[in-house]
Amino acid sequence: MRGELYLIGTPIGNMGDISPRACDTLAKLDVLYCEDTRVTAKLLGLLNLSVKLVALSDDHSERRIAKAIEAIKAGLKVGFSADAGMPGVSDPGRRLVRAAWAAGITPSVIPGPSSPSTLLAACPFIDNSFRFAGYPPRKDSERAAFVAQLAASTEPSFFFESPHRVHAVLDLLAATVEPERELLIGREMTKLHEQLVLFTAGEWPDWQLKLPTIGEYTVAVAGCPPAEQTADEETQLLAELNRLLAAGFSKRDAVKALAAVRQVSANVLKKLLY
Repeated sequence: MRGELYLIGTPIGNMGDISPRACDTLAKLDVLYCEDTRVTAKLLGLLNLSVKLVALSDDHSERRIAKAIEAIKAGLKVGFSADAGMPGVSDPGRRLVRAAWAAGITPSVIPGPSSPSTLLAACPFIDNSFRFAGYPPRKDSERAAFVAQLAASTEPSFFFESPHRVHAVLDLLAATVEPERELLIGREMTKLHEQLVLFTAGEWPDWQLKLPTIGEYTVAVAGCPPAEQTADEETQLLAELNRLLAAGFSKRDAVKALAAVRQVSANVLKKLLY
């Protein structure tokens, strides 16, 4: 008999956000895969539950994922939970989900808190669409390309960042986008010391010292304002390239980033610059 795979949302920081359905599902599991067994053991202890835990991080081999799939095929009820929030969003659960579908297993999602959707509810510049960009890369050149894509996107974008790197990303972002572009910062979402801050890129210097380098950050940045209708496409593209160059991007990085966002050939962009 085939078992089940449950993807279980867990509290980000407020235990009141755990759902009865999540508790019921955790109680009936044969094994629970999780990012960090120490973090999940604390959660289970608060819920007075005892479940076999197996760590599944980005450092673990595909063999551990294969064992989870084998357990499901053998009829066991297998769960996966992230350290906080919904599984599969910038965590190793995405690899398990891909393996499950490849094996013909349809996962059951037990919904719970999510930092992007929580910030989304409080965001004043969202209409009908947005993009989620995950975590910025750590390398300077790759981070610059990441920020350039945010700056050039016509849709609002959400991303995560650690407290020790968020200021570097916001410095670059504020220097790249228009001064009037809005940003919404969510720090310690759903927790006791939650902080929501709305400001423009031009106001970022006033907020640098007010945002501490502690607590996890979720950031939303408004989309690029529409170009004037009178400008032709080449003029628009050149204006966007010049804005990236003025922010300190190399010609190579500016071309690469804008080509990815605007779905334009890099050769076309190079001709505008050279």
